[in-house]
Amino acid sequence: MANSTEIFSLFHGGLELLQPGAGPRTGVDAVLLADFLVPGDGPVAELGLGNGAASLAVLYLGKSPAAWGIEIQPDPAGLAELNARATGLPLTVKVGDLRRREDLGEPGRFSRVIANPPYRAPSDGRRSPDEARDAARREVFGGLGDFLDAALWLLADGGALTLIYSARRLAELITELRSRRLEPKRMRPVHPGPDRPARLVLLDAAQGGGVELEVLSPLFTHGADGAYTDEMAEILAGRRSRP
Repeated sequence: MANSTEIFSLFHGGLELLQPGAGPRTGVDAVLLADFLVPGDGPVAELGLGNGAASLAVLYLGKSPAAWGIEIQPDPAGLAELNARATGLPLTVKVGDLRRREDLGEPGRFSRVIANPPYRAPSDGRRSPDEARDAARREVFGGLGDFLDAALWLLADGGALTLIYSARRLAELITELRSRRLEPKRMRPVHPGPDRPARLVLLDAAQGGGVELEVLSPLFTHGADGAYTDEMAEILAGRRSRP
């Protein structure tokens, strides 16, 4: 367990989570992913759980009755367990490698999988001296294909993968999805401002789905004045998604 931790609040204090005092930070990506997820009746699985922020946000918003997540690094996984216990939300944490089928467990047992894979290739940009933070940003413990292979293993027939990813790697993402018969079905670009290109994409892909993609209107996180847009403020407050 990491020696130094601090509390990070989501949804205006509705969900308080432990994160490392030094290391990967809990960002808005987890909230955007949880907000974008279509509600379902079955449990959701998360690949690359970290401290559990995305799965716990999904549970807090009532998008799923339970969650299971796999994380290779013991310290973040330990924080995810503490966060699940402190919040009372039904998250089961597995310390393991998503590249190993024996760690993923029985195949085809989830109708929904979520992921926030690292956005950068191992050689892309300057490395962080903090190993955990570097692994959160860079494909240290598995690349995009490894995440998609793991999702395919866990998904039941007709199940869906929901992820948030770098917009500049969108072409690669769609190619890799379709090569695994994970058909993109719903996508929303995320822009940091009205006059700036998309930085992220939110995307749903269905196992064996038909060739039909719905591209939603862009989400602008900030307005021209630099403040959060009204929509982004509602997402961060949890008002738009919470039952």
